[in-house]
Amino acid sequence: MKAIIHISNGTREKLVGQLGNVLIQFHGKKAVNRLLRIAEKLDRDNVYGHAIDAIKKAFAADHPYLKFLDILAEVNPLCRKRLINNFFINAVFRGNTQRKNFAKEHNISEPFFFVVSPTMRCNLHCVGCYAGNYGPRDELSFETVDRILTDAKTMGIYFVTVSGGEPFIRKDLLQLFGKHDDIYFQVFTNGTLIDAQLAEEIAGLGNIAPVLSCEGLQQETDYRRGRGTFQKIMDAMDYLKKAGVIFGISTVAASYNYSTLMRDQFYNLLLEKGVLFGWFFQYVPIGLNPDPKLMLNPRQRIGLHEKIKEIRSSYPIFLIDFWNDGPYVDGCLAGARSGGGYFHINANGDIEPCVFVHFAVDNIKNIYHRGGHLWDALNSRLFKEIRSGQPWNTNHQMPCMVIDNPGCLRNIVKKTEASPTHQNAESIVEDPDIVSHLNTYSINMQDSLKNMDVGLLKRSKSFDCIYTQGHNKLRTRPL
Repeated sequence: MKAIIHISNGTREKLVGQLGNVLIQFHGKKAVNRLLRIAEKLDRDNVYGHAIDAIKKAFAADHPYLKFLDILAEVNPLCRKRLINNFFINAVFRGNTQRKNFAKEHNISEPFFFVVSPTMRCNLHCVGCYAGNYGPRDELSFETVDRILTDAKTMGIYFVTVSGGEPFIRKDLLQLFGKHDDIYFQVFTNGTLIDAQLAEEIAGLGNIAPVLSCEGLQQETDYRRGRGTFQKIMDAMDYLKKAGVIFGISTVAASYNYSTLMRDQFYNLLLEKGVLFGWFFQYVPIGLNPDPKLMLNPRQRIGLHEKIKEIRSSYPIFLIDFWNDGPYVDGCLAGARSGGGYFHINANGDIEPCVFVHFAVDNIKNIYHRGGHLWDALNSRLFKEIRSGQPWNTNHQMPCMVIDNPGCLRNIVKKTEASPTHQNAESIVEDPDIVSHLNTYSINMQDSLKNMDVGLLKRSKSFDCIYTQGHNKLRTRPL
């Protein structure tokens, strides 16, 4: 049978073993060639053929990402095995067919992953926190999160992002990760609770990739997160590196840290600490004391994206620019879109289309109370309305319905009568100052892209091409 889901467990385990052996025994191009041959065997339906071809071309050009193989060969063996088995085998290859079959059977979309926030408790009080206005003691029970993860696997979703609040405040979190050891978890954390013991426990499970919040160097990080936080994050990185854990960073690009994010010093520090990947998010005026003045202006946003592309082409660190990389994923991912899309379940159980869109019409606790399942939320009137409007425009570097196409968000909230999920969440669509700022910002962003001629629709000769060439075949039928 061609479908990867029908490959026997024994065969998959042999392929996983081969992948692990390649990472240990081989380096450089030799390892890449062997890995690609294994990937082609797994990709029976040729879903990822374009991506595999793009990777071949990138590595043939001696791209710095060749060093990834050397780095992965040095991490904890269980962490390496879980990355291969849970993410690449379960989430990417095996899960693809399972998601398609399940979506067809239930007439729903095919999101690749989702974000769940088990708790809103946090030990920090950060400037401009996107989650700062949720109920500080909102929390999903162990049983509810367990059921969500079980439903996810039924749908073919084996990649789950965990956010908060501070996730590691939950003492039962590792128990959940251990119970669902076939899922790969990406955990966004402020890092201050990660000590040597916790790092070893994370390594002992292997299916967790912590993402530490780091706003730049000491001045910027401590400004946003509190004095002494930067050093705690640096210590956490050292603990994770010593334990052999695969980990990354998360940075909110804002007016106060822009100059630091434009300097190589920051990225050299990340490499020294063992960071393998990083997420860059634009500051969005939501959550705690929303302040439009914290946003990057359009020229800064474009300039930072050019810097990130430069770093991607010269450093062995995988950076994702969540908004500006829109051309590589056909725009907005919100509303459980097919082909890489996602959604967010907050700590109160509200099912939001995106972590930055704090409106909902469904709650997972209510769905479970009436005997339903997680997938029942995917065809809510809110999600379907969002998917019917995607992409919001033809310029995918302006993909967001919150800051780039704010009129779209306002219309959707009004049309679907979606409820704000915390106090003052409605300010993003109702506050006159914020509405006016976003209207002006989106116009200026569009003008800046035209005037600066940054070649947004051209494909880079670097590893960036992998995103685009691999995605067109991933996106199937939008609902």
